[in-house]
Amino acid sequence: MDSNPVVQTEGLTKRYGSILAVDDLSLTVPRGHVFGLLGPNGSGKTTTMGMLLGLVRPTAGSFSLFGTHTNHQASLRRVGAIVETPTFYPYLTGRQNLAYFQGILGRGAAQELDDLLEQVSLADRADDRFHTYSLGMKQRLGLAYALLGDPGLLFLDEPTNGMDPAGMAEMRGLIRSLGTQDRTVFLSSHLLHEVEQVCDSVVILSKGKLIAQGSVADLLKGRGQIRLRTTDNAQALTILTALDWVEEATLEDETLVVTAPSERAPELSAALGRADIYVTEMTSGKESLESYFLEITAAEEGEEGR
Repeated sequence: MDSNPVVQTEGLTKRYGSILAVDDLSLTVPRGHVFGLLGPNGSGKTTTMGMLLGLVRPTAGSFSLFGTHTNHQASLRRVGAIVETPTFYPYLTGRQNLAYFQGILGRGAAQELDDLLEQVSLADRADDRFHTYSLGMKQRLGLAYALLGDPGLLFLDEPTNGMDPAGMAEMRGLIRSLGTQDRTVFLSSHLLHEVEQVCDSVVILSKGKLIAQGSVADLLKGRGQIRLRTTDNAQALTILTALDWVEEATLEDETLVVTAPSERAPELSAALGRADIYVTEMTSGKESLESYFLEITAAEEGEEGR
């Protein structure tokens, strides 16, 4: 993977009157990468994408695409994007819509359209009118549009919106394959299990601020979750909470949920055994990105409220 960043921001800020939508955002997105931009509603995701696409003027800070801060229009010719639900002409076919925008944008050659339609699994409906398409099919045509001219950077905002489970799985595989070699995918999605499956790294925003960044593996490293039942859950909760390497222990419906490295599960059992408390059931695994996301955004909300 090329170490030169495709997207880089330095102190990027956007204010709407008294509202600070994006607050001093600095991030780096490398080439050949699927990059996830996450955050609750109102966290600044859409505003950030809007600034990078030249749709929103920053209040302060700077950014670069493909290493240049100055010639933004030239950089945008190397960018494809789906932002919200794609808009096409309803009484043109999928193929005709792509051909029209290809001509307007001057991107790629006519013979590429068949390959694009095949790539997004619309070849068998390419000659049907757009208004007959389901929402998921419209999303797939939007992806074909974003891929016109083989761009080096893709911005995808909720690309699986409206798709059935099979379509979502297919789209995830396609996104994963697109973010390799010379192309980078910049993905915004509220489906955290989807992000966990396709993204190499993520940035999490809350109220316009960056609160976490890194590879998914690094963010979740050492954050295992162990679930167990014992002969005395109340006393076990007291013992487990006192262990310095246990981040958190809670009791949920007669099950103890312990946030701790999963490889230390035998030590939990041993600590309880010394108090004559015995484990009757235990499972362990890594924490999900969703639970991590909910934890740190809730913590950030708590800090803001103090």
